[in-house]
Amino acid sequence: MKKILLFSVFIFVLLFSAACGEENTSVDIPEDTNSIVADTENADVNIDKIRIDTISGLNEQIYIRMFKPDSGDCAVSYKEIGSDEFTVIDKELIIDDGNMLNCYILGLKKGVYDVRIETGEGENFARVTASGIDVEKQDRSGYAHFQREEGIGGYNNDGTVKENAKILYLTNENKNTVTLDIGGTTYTGLFDILAAKEQMEEPLIIRVLDRISSNQFRADCEMPTDYNNITDEYLKSLFDNSFGENLAGVPVTYQVMSLNKQYEYVTTPDGIEFVKEIEGGASYEFFGWTGVISMMNAKDVTIEGVGTDAGFYQLTFYFGYCNSIEIKNLTFSQYPANALDFQSGGRTKEECTSDGWYWIHNNTFNSGINYWQKGIEKSVCLRNMRNATISYNKFYNQDKVVLIAGWEYDYQLNVTLHHNFYLNCGQRTPLSRETNIHNYNNYVLDCARGLSPRTFTYVFSEANYFENIDETYYFSETETHGTIKSWGDIYVNCNDTEYAAVVDTRDAIVENICSPDGITDCSKFDTDPELFYYDAESKCTDVELMHEAKDVPEFVPKHAGAGILKRVDFPDTME
Repeated sequence: MKKILLFSVFIFVLLFSAACGEENTSVDIPEDTNSIVADTENADVNIDKIRIDTISGLNEQIYIRMFKPDSGDCAVSYKEIGSDEFTVIDKELIIDDGNMLNCYILGLKKGVYDVRIETGEGENFARVTASGIDVEKQDRSGYAHFQREEGIGGYNNDGTVKENAKILYLTNENKNTVTLDIGGTTYTGLFDILAAKEQMEEPLIIRVLDRISSNQFRADCEMPTDYNNITDEYLKSLFDNSFGENLAGVPVTYQVMSLNKQYEYVTTPDGIEFVKEIEGGASYEFFGWTGVISMMNAKDVTIEGVGTDAGFYQLTFYFGYCNSIEIKNLTFSQYPANALDFQSGGRTKEECTSDGWYWIHNNTFNSGINYWQKGIEKSVCLRNMRNATISYNKFYNQDKVVLIAGWEYDYQLNVTLHHNFYLNCGQRTPLSRETNIHNYNNYVLDCARGLSPRTFTYVFSEANYFENIDETYYFSETETHGTIKSWGDIYVNCNDTEYAAVVDTRDAIVENICSPDGITDCSKFDTDPELFYYDAESKCTDVELMHEAKDVPEFVPKHAGAGILKRVDFPDTME
């Protein structure tokens, strides 16, 4: 009888999954059915009380969508096939969207898993076990993970959580009240926690469960006509409170150059409050700056969205002198400056490239906005760093997108951009100075410009797809030109493609000057296994997934961006 019951669970789950069209769902009967049936304490019971819509094995996570149970809360647990004990997931990872429960099992390594769902008590207790959920790994190709064994952020390289990592769950409701103990001191609110991370030795994972919003300046506020009559009340009136509660603690600065003054404020949950007035330092006639969250001298931090709706609204992140940072599955909108700004530095080139290991992947960047200084809103800015990967992101409807070095004296070593989708963007896709870049399998569609290498940049452009581009390769007339080696790229309705050195063989040498740190000769980095993930025996780029350029327009839009619960398979697991 119990064998029939277990088989019914399998058929029930499989039918629900098929009805939803989830091609990646994998549910099966365990091979050793008799041993599970004999364990009456763990046998499935009252299976009709748990109605599962979808179970999907994705990349280092499992997604479950189920109908809300009639008898209260539910518990979700999992174990890898071959393990003895189930691990219960945190309750925060079971999200009620009003109609259904969405459950996310995160931090899984590649493998096959059993998932158990339990609900109710007494006679209403129910248990369902689904077996054979296949989980794939993440694509860790690129410079962020090149020759690095310890993983990026709060996760190991196999996708599991680092042993001593702390996990923080962030919502728009608790952004000012969430707490974290760091070195025996309790810090409250997202802003103070991030500011204190440099004192924390343990890795930190911040899991964002919904959209975190803040406020900046009103779109309809008028510029002052008499700077001598600026008052505290006037400056406060420029601040917009229409987007809900502020993220408290964020600095706000106004500058007035004719008065040679700066006015410092700080955000409160319902507005801003005056801090101090500073003589000097004003570089704009009238300028307001807010929404910047700073993290200095931090290491091993992952900020990740959970599910499909997580992100940040009207906020900018600044990472100064940080190492091992991962940003994933988040949507950024209306950011007032650079959505993500990574900056280090030093007196020598070598010092400038000492910080890094940044992995920015599977995010969506919508357009930013700053009412007082147009054009400073960019998705990602990298300055003075080494070893970064920007992958599987969607950049949509922006003027300026990715900036790698703001000036000729910024130095960057080892940057990879792959499987990104640039749609309806203006420029900087990306713009770069003093760096070596591997750019592959990106889809650039309906954009004003493509690659813009300047000042001793060397770009190896491999198997990208450019379509409807006004200036595919843009060079500044006032700066030293960089060099582009193009291998296997496809151009459709594009201009200025002649500025790239299109080569006939993968290992062709293109003359260039590239030594960002002043020590390493990167002029042939793309064919040197010591400097690059290059398979010298096969004479090819050694990455998890490399498409021919013709396949990029089909693949990239389906997998680039935040909130995509769709699995990426790799060649060794494809059927």
